[in-house]
Amino acid sequence: MKDINRNIKKSIYWNYTSSVVIHSIALATTAILLKFISPDDFGILATLFIVLGLGSIFIGQGYISAIIREKIIDNTILSTVFWINVGFGIAVVLFSFILGDFLGYYFEIKNMKEYLSFFSLAYLMQAINVVPLAMLERNLDFKQHSIIHICATVVAAIVAIALALNDIGVYTLLWRGVSAGIVVTILVWYKSGWRPDFIFQYSSLSDMHKFSRGVLGTQILRYGANQLDNLMVLKLLGTTDLGIYNRAKTFVQKPAREINIKTRSVAYSALSKLDNPSEYRTTLFKFTLLLAMIIVPLLLIVLISSDTLIYRYLDPEWYPMINILKLLAISSIIISTSMPSQILLSKGASDTLFKTEMVTNAIKIGVLLFAFKYVDLLTIVALFLIGQILSSLYQNIVAYRFVDGYKSMIWKYHILPIFMALLVYGIAVVIDLNVTACILSMIVKLIICLSVFGFYAWKTYPEILKSFTK
Repeated sequence: MKDINRNIKKSIYWNYTSSVVIHSIALATTAILLKFISPDDFGILATLFIVLGLGSIFIGQGYISAIIREKIIDNTILSTVFWINVGFGIAVVLFSFILGDFLGYYFEIKNMKEYLSFFSLAYLMQAINVVPLAMLERNLDFKQHSIIHICATVVAAIVAIALALNDIGVYTLLWRGVSAGIVVTILVWYKSGWRPDFIFQYSSLSDMHKFSRGVLGTQILRYGANQLDNLMVLKLLGTTDLGIYNRAKTFVQKPAREINIKTRSVAYSALSKLDNPSEYRTTLFKFTLLLAMIIVPLLLIVLISSDTLIYRYLDPEWYPMINILKLLAISSIIISTSMPSQILLSKGASDTLFKTEMVTNAIKIGVLLFAFKYVDLLTIVALFLIGQILSSLYQNIVAYRFVDGYKSMIWKYHILPIFMALLVYGIAVVIDLNVTACILSMIVKLIICLSVFGFYAWKTYPEILKSFTK
């Protein structure tokens, strides 16, 4: 347990350090690009993510989670998974070329085939990199993992800004993704130390099939439900509105999501190694607290400062982002401080996760269908978020039944932080009504609101905070 705790602390340090660095650079880069690139170009990029994202789900096929979870694994299994991934990566490139013209006609986007064919190279590189990256996670070597992605982010930012100054439109955004993939590919193969053998033995994966099928099925269902809002905005309102919506989601959800993902990746690796119920529960509580104490203040900053910054620094075409940002931040506070998937996967219950995902997707889709009656961007966003909140609640109810003694902790570690965050945001609204100066209001809100939430955290969680130092 001591060795695991030491590795967890080291992994958390590197994961959070990389998150701060990566997303500071990414958000600064995006803020610069917003001055040079139109919402329509960002909408085209979002469309490419919708199309190619489905192919990326099959890269890994759920075997990557199994590789991280399995206690013993050999190079025959790793090599087989690697060659399967390479095959799917090549398939993504070929389908992009074959279906490009049809998709361009369907989504009413010129040069769609060229955009898809070029951007699909990033997904081919993802397929090549997925096994060596998984081996770093399996070994809790998040230091190398973090350094690789920091370097890729820096290079991608330099390339994107340089190209934006030369006014090449959507290709600026495409090169940003492809250049990051190139850097990750070079560094991960240099640093990981793992090399595939020329072996393909599908039967070696037989013990993983049940687990991987549940993971893959969950990813497909989750992808469909999570992209439905983007598809509806695209088809009902067009690429310009999709660009505005996608940028709002990026500013709010990407930093919170990436911190969430990095925390969950460490949590999954650590929880998979724990059999004692008490140690499992204690470790889970620590990760839950980390999510609440880092993500909630981050989202409060977005809630408090977004309107001031957008009105002051961006063109009027981006003003519709403000209300979307606020809705996204409030919903993210509610849904991003738990880890039901990691609990179920660490317990080997991938089938339960898949069944749960079927129900949650039905909830999301059922709520979102009302958007056909109210064809309005803000309404689509609100409906999507209501579906997410309801489905997240259901998934948490199912997952935390696997954790002994969790019921007594639900209020303190999940519900109370959400109520406090919403209360603090209410204070920010009151300050807004009484302080008219734009920048002064933002500064006062940030100081008072974050101080109130920080004092609450300091008074509420001292015993868990102390346990990190043991």
